[in-house]
Amino acid sequence: QSRFTLANFIRTHLFSAFGAMKIGMDRLKAHEKVKIDRLLGHGGLFKTPVVGQKMVAAALGTPVSVVSTAGEGGAFGMAVLASYMLNHQQQTLSHFLKHQVFAHTLEELIDPDPLDVKGFEEFIKR
Repeated sequence: QSRFTLANFIRTHLFSAFGAMKIGMDRLKAHEKVKIDRLLGHGGLFKTPVVGQKMVAAALGTPVSVVSTAGEGGAFGMAVLASYMLNHQQQTLSHFLKHQVFAHTLEELIDPDPLDVKGFEEFIKR
């Protein structure tokens, strides 16, 4: 009984993009007892504020944070990890990221919207 609108059409594409990730994360949660408190999103998907973040939160049922540099993506992440490996291993990666890499960036946290989560669950069932 859904309506074919541009918004629903785009939503279907976003849900499809995260379907495999959801299935994999659900398996990790169920079989490996992995607990996810929140995710930190990065890459081109997060250049547009809120949209991708909201869909990932719905797909995984987990809050998603995005920092102001999130749109820099993989190459930025690789450079950060290389810097850590070469110069900063005397501290934990978590400490390095929090206090040096992202110390002066703004972070936006979005909790999963229950209606989006329900919609994503229906999508995956079908």
